[in-house]
Amino acid sequence: MRFFLLLLPLLMSTPLFALVTIAPVDIGSHPGLSGNVSGSLSSKSGNTDKKEYVLGLRVQYDQGKEYLAWGTFTYNYGENSGTKNEEKMYGHLRTIHALDGGDWCAELFLQSEQDDFKDINERSLAGAGVRWRFFNSEEWGKGYAGIGGFFERIDYSHPLINPHEANKRLNSYVAYTKSFSVGSKLSYIGYYQPLIADSGDYVTSQTAELIVPVYGKLSLTLLAKYLYDSRPPIGVEKKDTTFLTNLLWEF
Repeated sequence: MRFFLLLLPLLMSTPLFALVTIAPVDIGSHPGLSGNVSGSLSSKSGNTDKKEYVLGLRVQYDQGKEYLAWGTFTYNYGENSGTKNEEKMYGHLRTIHALDGGDWCAELFLQSEQDDFKDINERSLAGAGVRWRFFNSEEWGKGYAGIGGFFERIDYSHPLINPHEANKRLNSYVAYTKSFSVGSKLSYIGYYQPLIADSGDYVTSQTAELIVPVYGKLSLTLLAKYLYDSRPPIGVEKKDTTFLTNLLWEF
């Protein structure tokens, strides 16, 4: 609780964003139904007129031996002086199936997203791959590597400027997670997703996350993310950097 009181000024001065944990999960680590939810409302008036509405949700079912399934949803909306400056939605479903009862798993996933300020009316994808847990140590944490591919369709809001796309991409990632102290966790995941037909067209992302318990099932989450798109839509920057502070409640 003392740690929470020390961080309270930061929480009061930093906008809260919807966030769902990025930490990789293993089959059997948390059998049954679980998840987390986050949300915030930030409003300022007077010299600054600003509003932000945010929601994040993750639900997971762990069968315990053979498979695990989870889904996430986030929604962000913002206004500044009565003008909308952010609206985006993101949904992801994934199933993980054990291949050898240990370190190897098969993955299937679906994803959909919208982002008005990246000109994306709808981006949907479906893919599959395999994941290898290449080390598993209580002292040093867990490391993972994944490889696979997905089909991607992007419908832009202004197709005369940015024509619709249908792509096949390689999907590769490395991930790491380490628990320490009581309930605290540090995680990282990095993606590299080039077009199969043109490796010069690729997307990379790097995300690091720290979760610190506050009280009971309530935690403070700090996240940093860097996204790079080598060939973004016309009018969209190649780089995106995000720093998030959030309160997360687990169930």
